Amino acid sequence: MSRLAQYLIVTALLCPVPTALAAASPPEGTDSGLTAVFVRYYSAIAKGRWGDAFQMLHKRLKEATAVKTPEDLARRSSRSQQDLIAAFETYDRLEVLKTEMDLASIKARVTAAGDGDVAGELSYDLVVFPKGQGSPLMYRVTMNVGLAQGQIIRITQHTMARIDPGGHGDAI
Repeated sequence: MSRLAQYLIVTALLCPVPTALAAASPPEGTDSGLTAVFVRYYSAIAKGRWGDAFQMLHKRLKEATAVKTPEDLARRSSRSQQDLIAAFETYDRLEVLKTEMDLASIKARVTAAGDGDVAGELSYDLVVFPKGQGSPLMYRVTMNVGLAQGQIIRITQHTMARIDPGGHGDAI
């Protein structure tokens, strides 16, 4: 997948806002609390509960992405989904009907925490449905994430690799 497609995925998931972590200490393993935050956030988006998703975003992330209302988040999400599909079609020559996040695949792990701020890594599977008879393709997306005061303050893409049986694990 092209760099443009990679950029569009980041845009689809909201742009980053840098945040400093004080007194960082790295806990180990998958963190159920951090995972739960992102399961709630992405579940709300998938179900069109824009107000719920909007409330999970920190004020700084809302300001940085110019998302001022739940309706702004809905419009941005819809536009980003169309941009992502267009990027697959233009740069990867793949006609795409839709893409979906596999909510059951969401896993997060804390990499640093301190003073109520949390930095971590989030991974999930992105399912790409081609138009016509083709089998769905699956990509594993890894994001760097951050929380401040229990709200999402940062989401940036780290890697994306194709993981379906026909793929070769190509990292993007």
